[in-house]
Amino acid sequence: MASLRDVGERALISNMMKRIRKVEKYGPGDDAAIVRMGGDTVLSTDIVTFARHMPKGMTYEEFGWMSAAVNFSDIASMGADPVGILVSFAMPADLDESSLYEMMDGVDQCAEFCGASILGGDTKTGEGLICCTAVGDMYGRNPLTRSGAQQGDVVAVTGTLGSAAAGFYAIEHGIDEKDAISSLKTPIPRMKEGVMLAQCSVTSCMDISDGLSTTVLEVCSKSGVGMDILWESLPVGAGVERMTEFVSKEHMMLDFGGEYELMFTFNRDDLERLYDSGLEFTIIGRVNDSGQANILKDGSITEVRNGGYEHFKDRS
Repeated sequence: MASLRDVGERALISNMMKRIRKVEKYGPGDDAAIVRMGGDTVLSTDIVTFARHMPKGMTYEEFGWMSAAVNFSDIASMGADPVGILVSFAMPADLDESSLYEMMDGVDQCAEFCGASILGGDTKTGEGLICCTAVGDMYGRNPLTRSGAQQGDVVAVTGTLGSAAAGFYAIEHGIDEKDAISSLKTPIPRMKEGVMLAQCSVTSCMDISDGLSTTVLEVCSKSGVGMDILWESLPVGAGVERMTEFVSKEHMMLDFGGEYELMFTFNRDDLERLYDSGLEFTIIGRVNDSGQANILKDGSITEVRNGGYEHFKDRS
């Protein structure tokens, strides 16, 4: 197929509009989208780049999925229902037009999976990035935040930890770990779980995209509390044990990130309510008033250090 330079922006937009589902009455094709909301509006924006977020072997469709997933995950962590997503591309002019369409397909597939639609966006020349803004609706529920954890609360997570890291190192070493690699390339936003947590009135919530260590420290800081995290209780993701041949289990489970599970806290009196909701989760610790986060492992106590990725920091 032709390059983006050959096709031009107007034709590209026209072609992309033919590929995506049009759900909203006023969306792509007008100067702005119009969305009818039932409650408080929740907005989140994030950028993914070829340079940082496209591991070896990732398809353009998977890259598009990821660009949407990272945004919908933030909507999920607030306990909102997804409504739609705005997607903007900054791509090299010599990129094949089919690659752009594949990225848009990935965005649309993720939006459909989450129960949302593409509301609009933009295309520009650039080095290779997608910037999305997801839109959600609380529908009368109270939003989940990072600042509500209280002394005595229980700490829990959805899903498992470390599989995205295991997938990354499996690719690096040419090892076939399909589940782990899928976790890295096509992360699943926990939309239903986020809504269920809001309905159960948990005290705080945050997604684990930057690693569990970063998430724990952020919630402790915003809530003014401490936490004791039980190492033996952490749910181990696909491929983690096998990849310990190349990298530490601690790094994969605590620091790497790249997975979009939810960490949340709740009053212990609400435990049965959470179980009755059908939510699948694992208890990993307790909140205290120490102001410090610790990992309890093999009878020893180690302070949690922020080992997650941070943009603009020198990691050499």
